[in-house]
Amino acid sequence: MDYDVNRNNFDALWLEADNSGKGYTKFQHLPVKEKGLIRESVKPALIEAILDHHILHQRIKGALKRLGFVEAAKYFSSLLPRDDKTRKGNFGEVVASEHLCQRYGYDMPVFKLRFMDNPNMPMRGEDVVAFEIAGDNRITAICIGEAKTLEHYNRDKVEKAYKRLVISYRPYPVTLSLISNILHERGDHDLAEQIDVILETLGLRFLFLMLINLQQLSLFINEIFENPDIRS
Repeated sequence: MDYDVNRNNFDALWLEADNSGKGYTKFQHLPVKEKGLIRESVKPALIEAILDHHILHQRIKGALKRLGFVEAAKYFSSLLPRDDKTRKGNFGEVVASEHLCQRYGYDMPVFKLRFMDNPNMPMRGEDVVAFEIAGDNRITAICIGEAKTLEHYNRDKVEKAYKRLVISYRPYPVTLSLISNILHERGDHDLAEQIDVILETLGLRFLFLMLINLQQLSLFINEIFENPDIRS
């Protein structure tokens, strides 16, 4: 079956609602599961999103002109994580971020994975920071999220992720300061100043935890990070 999959719509084509589990009363629970026989169809779009979150498109475009495809591909592959734990963590951050943006209309003015100190070390701060931005460029809400990429459900890891969310809520998410600085340097002072006010008043937030359970997860993630198609 052919699917019209692209970098901005793969979430809905890849994941569907999963109503097989138990309901929860203490928080809103919106489980999704992988659709059957779709993974290979969405993989190119997912790879494009992985690259986009790690490397600015203009850098790829410029390197292709200067180096050609083969050498540019080698160079940018070296900028992606090779450590298994970091790959899984970054994969989870990208999937969770795109889930919020594509399915619920959130915006991410800064992809923080582009600012990693070292590609093989986890990024500091919260996994996901996404914004609801109204038509007048006014921030109406912020979603602070953690993503866990697991082959099998692990209660201990889920509880640790929840505790990280609690810490990020009080006193404040540390990633917001990074985002504010980047936006100020870009010249987007209006959005940056709104984030500064949120940091000062500790408002407009809710928490989001996404657990990603996929069969043959390690193989799938390694295929994505080992063979990024920079021509997308």
